[in-house]
Formats: sequence, structure tokens, C-alpha cells
Amino acid sequence: MTLAFVVLVGVLGALVGSFGNVVVHRLPRGESIVFPRSHCPACQHQLGPLELVPIVSFVALRGRCRACGAAISWRYPLLEAAMAALFVALTLHWSPVVDGASLVPLLVVLAMLVIAAVIDLDRFILPDVLTLPALALALVGSLLYQPGSGLPTPAEALAGAGVGAGVLLLINRLGALVLRRFADTRERLWPVSLDQANLAALGGALGGWQIGLAVGAASVVLNLLTRRTLRLPEGPLYGLWAVALVLTTTSFTVPIDVALGGSVLAAGGWALAGAVFWWIHDAVRGAPDAAEEEDDDEPVAMGFGDVKLAAVLGALLGWQAFLVALLLSVTVGAVAGIVARLAGGDRVVPFGPALVVGGVLALFLGHPILTWYLGLLGAG
Repeated sequence: MTLAFVVLVGVLGALVGSFGNVVVHRLPRGESIVFPRSHCPACQHQLGPLELVPIVSFVALRGRCRACGAAISWRYPLLEAAMAALFVALTLHWSPVVDGASLVPLLVVLAMLVIAAVIDLDRFILPDVLTLPALALALVGSLLYQPGSGLPTPAEALAGAGVGAGVLLLINRLGALVLRRFADTRERLWPVSLDQANLAALGGALGGWQIGLAVGAASVVLNLLTRRTLRLPEGPLYGLWAVALVLTTTSFTVPIDVALGGSVLAAGGWALAGAVFWWIHDAVRGAPDAAEEEDDDEPVAMGFGDVKLAAVLGALLGWQAFLVALLLSVTVGAVAGIVARLAGGDRVVPFGPALVVGGVLALFLGHPILTWYLGLLGAG
């Protein structure tokens, strides 16, 4: 690669970051990301071409609107610079000369995840319109990865998506169960909901991921046949799940690795199936009014948007590197929370940005960390 090509990629990243700022501002408000033209939110002054040059315009205008003098958020140049740096780093690591088209899905998917993370940081939401298409692109993009690139095969990407969703789904359900003091959830969705993920977790713990997926499918069929939601309360169900995992220490059920892997994969698979179903349902029929929605004031240990975000990272990394990403994300989130407290703030820091940072770090460092860790186990 030439220096000019790397610079061109950096400029492309800055332009994507500039567009990302538009998405961050407008998407949570339900506004079009195309029309009207970019304008100052304070005075509605439409920005000209010279006011839209990434980073440079912010510096030239000294961080203020040319028309009314209102301050421009530092988020704008920071996102543009971060996206430019990310694009350059990805290009240097996965050179098109060596790795062919492997770079393309990485650039697209990670740009979507960075934008989603900024929205989460600002509004505490991870829009499905970013995470679920990013998941599809990550899975399809794995077909383009070259052997030896360190990126997952299509089968590994699919398994990684299931593990990513499944791990955070179990944290979501078990954590919420504890926070509710083991009272059952009030959620009642038909025909597909987290009921199938719960049952799949139990089935996977008893017989592996195939059994887990089949149990979830049987639950959906029963719902459709009876026209009502047939479910087990979460408390007893996860009590049975714990018993099933304990039984893996005996010869009566499958081994512990099959049980844990099956539980996570099956639960993650049905969690994602439900997420896609309701996303399409709401897109076709319209999202329900607040008065029609199920109770959403129940305590949660992990937002469901994080479950879908984790699935994307799992598809990008494969399941092993995803576990490294999760460890790095928890570390990043803990450090960010401590820093925020020491700075005197009381604002809750969402986990989505930490997940994205951990995922990016694992993309570059995951395999060396795994090699180092497995080497320690071998030495022991």
C-alpha cells in the first residue's frame, strides 16, 4: 500500500464520522438522516460545503456556529477523528493487498457499531436499525475473509454470534431475576419472546445446543397452536437450569462443556430470533404506543440492546476472541465508572460503548491474548 492510499482511507473515515454525527443527532429523534441539509441546531442556519469539512471546519470556526456563534459540541470532531484513526488502523492491519476484501465488512460493521455506541452514550439506547443489520453484514462479510487473516470462518462467525448473544442474555435474565427477588417477569409476548430463550437455555443444559433450539421451536409451535403464550415462570425454570448444570458432574447428562455451550448457544439463537421477529413486526405494523407496551419498569441487569450488540461482536471475532472482548469490556466499563465517580459525576455509564471498545481491542489483540493465556495453561 502507498501512503496516499492510507491517507485516502483516513479521509474516508473522517467523512463517515461526519455522517455518523448526523445519524447520532437525528436517528434517536426519529428524523430523516438525509433531509433536510445539515444545519445549526440553535439557529437553523444551513451549513455550506466549507462548514462541513471534517475536523478542519471545527478548528477554523473555533468550535462555534458562523451565523449565531453557538458552541459546537466537541463530539463532532472527536467522532470524525476516531473514525479516521479506526479506518487507518484497520487498513494497516488487514491490507487489501494481502487480505483482499476482508477489510470491507470490517470497515462497514465497525462504523455502525461506533455510531451505535455514541448514541448509547448520549441516549441510553442501541437502535435495532444499526445493530441487527450490522449483525447480518458481519455474518455475510465472513464469507469474504481470507484464510490466515485471523478473522472467523462463516461457521465460527455464526457460533460467535450465538455465544455473544447467549452470554449477555443469561446475564440479562439471571441478573433481572435476582433484582426482582426471584419474582416472575410480567412480560407476556406472543408468539416469540424471551420465553423461548429461557427454555432453550434449559434444553441446551440438558442435551446440547440442538436440543435447546428444538425446545424453543416446540414452544413457538405450541404458542401458535393454542393461540396463547405457554410459559414456565423464570424462577423455577432457572432453578431447573442450575440443577441441570450440577448434574453434568455425574454420568446422567451431557458433559459440562456440552451443557454450558449448548445452553449459551441455544439461548442466544432464540434471543436473536425473537429480536429479528419483533424488529420486522414493528417495522411492518408500527411500534406500539407507550400505553400498549408491556411493563418496562422492571429492574434489569443488562439491557437487551447489549445482547444484540454482543452478537455482532461475536460474529466479527468468533466465540473465543469474543470472550476476550467481554473481559476487556468489563475492565473498560469498570475503569470508566470509577473515573466518572472520581470526577464527581453521578451519571450512569452505559455498557454499550465499553463493549465496542473491548471488541475493537480484541479484534487487534484477541488472538495474542488467547495464545498467551493458553500458553500459561500449558506451562501449568
